[in-house]
Amino acid sequence: MYLRDLKGLKFPDNAVIKFFFKNALHTLGGRALELACSNGNNLQLFANYDYECWGVDLAAQNIQNANFNFKEVLRAKDYRFFCEDIFDFAKRQNGIEADVFLIPNVVNYFSREAFLELLHLSRQNALYKKNAFFFLRTRGIKDYRYGLGEKIAHNSFRIPQDENTTGEAGCINTLYQEHELVEYLKERLNLHDFKVLSYESTNIMGDDDRLVYDSDIVIYGRIA
Repeated sequence: MYLRDLKGLKFPDNAVIKFFFKNALHTLGGRALELACSNGNNLQLFANYDYECWGVDLAAQNIQNANFNFKEVLRAKDYRFFCEDIFDFAKRQNGIEADVFLIPNVVNYFSREAFLELLHLSRQNALYKKNAFFFLRTRGIKDYRYGLGEKIAHNSFRIPQDENTTGEAGCINTLYQEHELVEYLKERLNLHDFKVLSYESTNIMGDDDRLVYDSDIVIYGRIA
């Protein structure tokens, strides 16, 4: 396999890589489900260790790239990708019972209420099995986007249409504090044996090469 042959993102999220090996997932196998999977760049890691991979993404190009990468480049054994809104997917599917459940880099684009509804649907419709591994990555309140645009709810803002430094014009950004996320996940997923980490970095973005400060929260553990 050559990285140059992959369409779209080339590498898994660095936090997913650490989560994968810290929990010895390379020794376990099973079924991995990722909501908002992009082109399957995170699931590629799981496929290399013979996991059955399920991914959902709203962008048709991402799903097209994912199917190409898994078939033509990775020669993966068992995978399914769905071009669908993740809320519709969570309502429609029942009994996937994944061994690993991932929601990286997407829930900040929802309202707080929608995020909690997604957690509820995931549990109600058994998207994961008892004691599955869980991974979440989302934005914290120290992020550059905090306070950017119209405030629409607690720590939630809509980026102006004419502000495209980060390529998110018009998007909702709901930002969290660590303790909030922990309480939500304990309440809605019965999260236990979890770790909470901070991922902070700077990046050059936009036409004016603006320095943007990214601040993410990563939480992973087991869900009952």
